[in-house]
Amino acid sequence: MKELTFTSYEQFQQFIKHKAMEKAVMRGLKDEKLSTFKTEFKERANKMWKENDCDHWIEKHGYVVITVWKDEIGKRKIARGRPKKLDSDKFNRTINVRLDEEAYDKLTQYCKEKDIEISEAIRQLINKL
Repeated sequence: MKELTFTSYEQFQQFIKHKAMEKAVMRGLKDEKLSTFKTEFKERANKMWKENDCDHWIEKHGYVVITVWKDEIGKRKIARGRPKKLDSDKFNRTINVRLDEEAYDKLTQYCKEKDIEISEAIRQLINKL
C-alpha cells in the first residue's frame, strides 16, 4: 500500500501524467496504443478524483491523501484516505490474551452495554488499575 498526498488538482494531474507515461513505457506502448492508454489512464484517475470529492477535501484540509493498493486480482485501486495519525496518537504496543468462554462473554457483553470496541474496553479497565 502506498499513500500519496496532493495539495491541488494540478499537482495530481502532473503526477498522473508522469505515472501514465511511466506505465506506458514499461509496457512498451507506442503510437496509437500509447495515446489511447494515456487518455484512458487519465480518465480513470479523473473519475476517481471526482467520485471521492477530492476538491472538497483540499478546500477543507488543504490536502488530500490518496491510498493506492492492489486488490485480490492484482489490479490497483485508488481511494481517498485519512491523513496519517501523529506518532504520539498511535497505540504502539500489542498484546494477545487467551480467554475462556465465560470471560469472553462477559467482555463482549460489557462492550455491547458501553457501545465500545474490545480494545477500548481493555484500555479503560487497565486505566482503572
